[in-house]
Amino acid sequence: MPRWAVVTLVVAGALVVLVPIGIFVGFVHVYGKNHENMRFPSEDVTVARCGVDPETRRPVAELSITSRAARGGTFTVSVGFLDGQGAVADQGTGAALEVAPGATGTTVVTGARAFGGGEPRCVVEEAVFASTGPSATATP
Repeated sequence: MPRWAVVTLVVAGALVVLVPIGIFVGFVHVYGKNHENMRFPSEDVTVARCGVDPETRRPVAELSITSRAARGGTFTVSVGFLDGQGAVADQGTGAALEVAPGATGTTVVTGARAFGGGEPRCVVEEAVFASTGPSATATP
């Protein structure tokens, strides 16, 4: 086999292996850069108190929301009220309106029906942030 044919096969084989690896490395790099400052609204929500309303016997969660968003906005939070076995006994949704960047908002979420026996455990199931203001870092 001529020398040029061997060189061509070696170069073609190297390209077949190295090009997909290069594409994968490039994808990982770009993916990391695009998501390096990504935040999840649920990370801004804390259950401040979880219990049962003494009058209605419905489960109640008091939420504290400290916004780490770059813009002001509204947080809509769904809470699950778990029974002693860890099953969802009830659910509720609350909203904290116009929470400024770095500020803390509160909301109270109440279940729809009376909670039977014991104290509930409150779990943030979902938090959604909807921007309602300009970015704190925006320039005119």
